[in-house]
Amino acid sequence: MVAALLAGCGGRPMAGEEATPTPIPTAAVPSKPTYTVQRGTVIDSVSFTGRIAPVQEEQLFFRVDGRVSQVHVEQGARVRKGDILAELDIADLLNQLAQAKVALEAAQGRLESARAGAEDQKATAEANLEIARLKLAQAKVQDPGPSVAIAAANRDKAHAALELAQAAYDRRAAQPGAAASPEALALQRATQDAQIADAQYQLALQGQQAHDYDLRILEQNVRLAELAVARAGGAEDPALAQEVAKAQLAVDRLSAQVDAARLVSPLDGEVTLVAAYVGRTISAYSPAINVAAPGALEVSADLLGDALQRLGIGQKCTITLINYPGKELHGTIRRLPYPYGTGGSASSSALAEDRSTRIAIDDAAGVPLERGALVRVKVTLQQKDNVLWLPPGAIRSYSGKDFVLVASGAGQQRVAIVVGIRSDERCEIESGVSEGQVVVGP
Repeated sequence: MVAALLAGCGGRPMAGEEATPTPIPTAAVPSKPTYTVQRGTVIDSVSFTGRIAPVQEEQLFFRVDGRVSQVHVEQGARVRKGDILAELDIADLLNQLAQAKVALEAAQGRLESARAGAEDQKATAEANLEIARLKLAQAKVQDPGPSVAIAAANRDKAHAALELAQAAYDRRAAQPGAAASPEALALQRATQDAQIADAQYQLALQGQQAHDYDLRILEQNVRLAELAVARAGGAEDPALAQEVAKAQLAVDRLSAQVDAARLVSPLDGEVTLVAAYVGRTISAYSPAINVAAPGALEVSADLLGDALQRLGIGQKCTITLINYPGKELHGTIRRLPYPYGTGGSASSSALAEDRSTRIAIDDAAGVPLERGALVRVKVTLQQKDNVLWLPPGAIRSYSGKDFVLVASGAGQQRVAIVVGIRSDERCEIESGVSEGQVVVGP
């Protein structure tokens, strides 16, 4: 207790003495990182992951939603172009299609029957026209003009004989018995012959007039036959043609729906993926089955737009197999999806656009490539050797201009720089600093 009292008394300042202030510790100033300007190689590259895939591989999709009713293949199965690989439940649709085809056949039958009747009518009309023309030609050949001329000549001859008989009778008339004389008898006969010749001439004239009327009638018959041919050769019945067109549209629409609910192999090859199974409800354009053509393999990768904007067809690259990290292959970009390249157009059977980037492997001979194996691809865009460089963290920017803080004695100096190639690890310094200078980081 005495020791404690003494210690307590000793802790207080004596009367008239000032208290000693407690010192405040100095705050620790964190040191900023520094970087040395170095000379070396700067590489600008794009790296991404891909997989080994067949050069020709089609992804098949149903174009409608539905429930899978049949799957005819398994992964690894060999298929031929046109084989049906899988189907949705379309029993009702198939019945509708069968009915539509029957309706189409019936409509086509009615149209064909009408066409056949029209062809028969046309053939009959053409035959009647030919008959009318032949009759007209026959009538023109049977010209009554010569008969009229003969009748006129016979009439003139009869009248001349009548005049001679009359003159002979007139000379005999003053003699007794003239009425019973041969001259009287000859006059009577000559008179009758003249009357007959006049009548025959009139009949010949009437025949000529009748012939003229016959020609006009036959000419009109020819015109009527020509009109009948023209009508018989006219357009088919528009109502029947429209009925066939409507029935065909129904068949086409239902056939398209059936095709949309079936997966058909677009090529001879091997099934590499089966994501459809019986009973599964699958959405339109969801991956269902992949079919690959046998043969060469390449790298397939799905890239984002930022990477695609920096790539180009024909660029060289290096390929590292994930399973064989020590093995490096070389390749060439052969296809980029639209609009970065000409690839990516959908085929009639793939049902969806292929947006993958494809890289041909230049030295794959003797390398055990496995379909589906992951690879790492590096595309070198630019490379400069023996240039000054700093890491990206050493560079500052303000108002779009780059600068660094160079350590100078006990202080720092702001220096504007020009940056060339930029990569994730190194940035080329084209001007502003020199090798060996120390730069203070942010």
